[in-house]
Amino acid sequence: MTRRGSPERTPVIEIRRHEDGSPWTYVRLDARQRAVADQIEREPDAQGALLVSELAPVITLGRRPCPSEDLTMSVEELSRRGIEVYSTDRGGLATYHGPGQWVVFPVDRLEALTGDRRGVRRAVEGLLEAAVETARAFGVPAEARWGTETGVWSPRGKLASVGIRLQRGILLHGLALNVFRTPTSFVGVRPCGLEVAADYLLGDAPSGGNGTAAAAKAARDADFMRVGDRLMDAVLARFWV
Repeated sequence: MTRRGSPERTPVIEIRRHEDGSPWTYVRLDARQRAVADQIEREPDAQGALLVSELAPVITLGRRPCPSEDLTMSVEELSRRGIEVYSTDRGGLATYHGPGQWVVFPVDRLEALTGDRRGVRRAVEGLLEAAVETARAFGVPAEARWGTETGVWSPRGKLASVGIRLQRGILLHGLALNVFRTPTSFVGVRPCGLEVAADYLLGDAPSGGNGTAAAAKAARDADFMRVGDRLMDAVLARFWV
C-alpha cells in the first residue's frame, strides 16, 4: 500500500508503557482515543494522533458476541491473575493485550488517513502491511491474511491482530503486534475465535533474578523499543508522512 493520506496533516505521537506502579490500562487508552476523536469532530483542523501503547494485561471483547468457549477462565479467575476483561466497540472477537505487545491506534479522519471516506479496507490493509514490514525487518517471515484469519501470521502462528471502528468518519482502535511472551500472554482466552497459537517476534521475556538475567531483560527491553520505533515509522509512512 502506498501513502494515500494527507501529507500536511501530521499527527500527535503519544507513546505510553505499562508499569506496575503506574498502570496504563485499556480503559485509559480508550478514553484517550475518544478524547482525540471528539476534538477532531469539533475542530476541522485538529491534529489526529498516533497512540502507541504497551498495556496492562487485559482481554478485550469486540462488538460480535463472544462465544462462551473463547474465554477459557472465569472473569473472577482472570482478575485474580491480574487480567482485566473489557468490552469494546471495535470489530472482531476476543483477544489479549498486555506487556510484551505493542498496540497502535491511528486516530484521525478516515479520509485523511486513506484518501477515501469509505476506505476502511485501505486502513486495515495499511495496518497489516506495517506489521508485516516490521516483522520482516526483525527476521521473521510474515504475511497478511484476510477473512476469518485476518491478521499477520508467521509459520508458527499469529503475530498481529487488527480491530477497528469508524465513528462519524473517524478511525478508532487499530493494531496489536506480539513482541515477546510474558506469563499473562493470552492466558484464559481463545484469541479471535481460532484454535491457533500466538507467535512473538522475540520469543519469551527473560525472567528476573541474578545480574545476568537483569542484563538480558534490559537488552530485551531495548529490543522491544526498537520494534516499537520500527512499527511506528511503518504506520506513519502509510497514513501521514
